[in-house]
Amino acid sequence: MNLYLLLPMTACVASAMLTIAVLGRDGTQRANWVAAALTLGATIWSFCEVIWNASSDPERVLTLVRLSASGWVAMGPLGLHLFLELTGRSTPTNRPLMVGLYATSATFLAITLGTDWMHTGVIPTSWGWGYEFGPAYPFFWAFTTVCLSVGLGIAVVHLRNTVSAAERSQAGWIIVGVTVPLVMASLTDGILPMLGIQVPRLGTASFTFLGATVLWSFYRYGYTLLAPGLFAREILATLPDGVALLRLDGRLRTANPGLARLVGRSTRDLEGTDMRILLPDVRFDPDEPVDGLECLLRRATDDEIAVAVSTSVLRDKQRQPLGLVLVVRDLREVAALRNRLVTSGRLAAVGELAAGVAHEINNPIAFVRANLGALEENLEKFRDDPAGLVGESRELIEESIEGVERVTAIVRGVRDFAHQGSGSRESVALNDLLDSVLRVAAPKLRNGGRVERRYRPLPPIEGSPQELQQVFLNLVVNACQAIGHQGRILVETEQQGPWVIASVEDDGPGIPPEMVDRIFDPFFTTKPLGEGCGLGLGISYQLVRKHDGDLVVRTNLGEGTRFSVRLPLRAQSRSESMPSSSTSASQGSSLTPGATRKGS
Repeated sequence: MNLYLLLPMTACVASAMLTIAVLGRDGTQRANWVAAALTLGATIWSFCEVIWNASSDPERVLTLVRLSASGWVAMGPLGLHLFLELTGRSTPTNRPLMVGLYATSATFLAITLGTDWMHTGVIPTSWGWGYEFGPAYPFFWAFTTVCLSVGLGIAVVHLRNTVSAAERSQAGWIIVGVTVPLVMASLTDGILPMLGIQVPRLGTASFTFLGATVLWSFYRYGYTLLAPGLFAREILATLPDGVALLRLDGRLRTANPGLARLVGRSTRDLEGTDMRILLPDVRFDPDEPVDGLECLLRRATDDEIAVAVSTSVLRDKQRQPLGLVLVVRDLREVAALRNRLVTSGRLAAVGELAAGVAHEINNPIAFVRANLGALEENLEKFRDDPAGLVGESRELIEESIEGVERVTAIVRGVRDFAHQGSGSRESVALNDLLDSVLRVAAPKLRNGGRVERRYRPLPPIEGSPQELQQVFLNLVVNACQAIGHQGRILVETEQQGPWVIASVEDDGPGIPPEMVDRIFDPFFTTKPLGEGCGLGLGISYQLVRKHDGDLVVRTNLGEGTRFSVRLPLRAQSRSESMPSSSTSASQGSSLTPGATRKGS
């Protein structure tokens, strides 16, 4: 019995089992298919080797040697392809190159099967049969060597630059698992026979090392780079939310159909996409995962939709970060409902001020009417004393024009505030906007309250005028209700670095400590039944956060309350705008006891 046959027979069985095992882990990933193609090729190659070494007919042996090319002729492109998949470099731009390489392998296969340019004959040896190469083999060997060298170079550069220690560790093992059999097969089954040195063939047996390495990496790390999509696909496919697995640099490994629908591209086209381009407001930092971050998602149709983004770190069994799990929730319906709620709150504020606005308009209308009556009488007397009546009539007309302008300003302010607007950002002069808000809120102060303004020169900020008006009107109206018939409201602005701060302070009774943490909750109110619905501060908080800002309240019983709105001078991502935990804590302590920051 030829004991050498045990080696290719073992390789054949092991390679077949490993092919099934690799595909069984996750048969939907290209990396798995490439790895399985390598082990399947080794299965075909070793099967043919078993038969030809058991045969005594040289013609049959030569035929089987040539048929075995279907197992080894594409080893070079398959190895390069696997390295590209492992490093995330398999993008649509280099796919035509891979098609060309596979076409070249198919050409070499046709040459091997149809001519004697690859194998010219076979040689009997002590363990079975060897073979002689034809003039085409050196070109095939050079082609395979170049493919594998490029693949190894890409892998080495990737391992040197990757930020994931877990990926470096596992990818290193897989690279060894791919390199060892390819080098061994090239040496014992290619280079030495080409030099006329016949040795036992170890190429087929060495390919079992590849499959064993892949499976070992899964059991060792609990995750394999060759199966990044190994999770409940059937469940994920039914989710409306987008779920994806990202590399640590933000590039997408795999995604569910929900994310593809949101982006407007297929899951295949999304692979390798840099999600920092689609979600520019999100920082994909494994040390700072985000939770429910509201931002805009750029779609394939160049429009943007409102989404909420959450990220979490995926770790292997060694607790090393492998990547990021991304969850994207569609907020278009929520945003529409929120806009309607904001509009309702704005109209509710106008309704609350309606009686005062009517009284405010009635005063200038009354003296305009009286002036018009006086002008009518002057026209009757014009013939008797024209010189004296002209000056008096001019004064009456000037007073009337002033009254009409007051009415126009009040109506314009109420109209602008009540108008829904587009919510688009534009340049806003904050001091002028506060003056407009105070004019609208003036009827609330008719009973004796007074307003002090302490404005400092401010550069324009970027924001929605209608939304900012609603924020400050809610704060001013609350301050008016807090001071009652007597008291003082201070409206103050200042600039602190890249931020502007607008504060509304009253000297009312303050807010009880047990209620401070709830004042921003929707529908929570301390007002009597029928005087408030508890939406004003909740809406204000959401609008300030929408402007990448922060809303802080400082209050002490018997000393009043101060609300401060902190807004950036320029548009920025929310993750960039939010203070760190240490910054928030220091600012909170500087606000004196009783200060609270919503969300900090």
